[in-house]
Amino acid sequence: MSEDSMKKSIFVIDESLRGLIPYFVIHQFDELEIMEKSLKDGNLAEVSRLGHSLKGAAANFSLDPLSKLGMAIQDVSKMGMSDALGSLVAKYRNYLEELKAVVG
Repeated sequence: MSEDSMKKSIFVIDESLRGLIPYFVIHQFDELEIMEKSLKDGNLAEVSRLGHSLKGAAANFSLDPLSKLGMAIQDVSKMGMSDALGSLVAKYRNYLEELKAVVG
């Protein structure tokens, strides 16, 4: 068995919501694209807004790691720390890829 297949997911999926999560993931990939463009353009207010949206949407699905990441993106954006946002936005992409793999 490969190390990747043995790795435990950071997400705990509420089974009553599992069928809705693929739609959430699709929407969040769209939001991620907007966030990446906004970051590139230096629009930290939009990055902050999208972080806030992620925080709430992920909380609705009990996806705590994504919700906490959204809060971090929002806070770091508000502080104007654009250099720190690159790694947070990259983590957002990684989390979405993992979630997509978990829910199929």
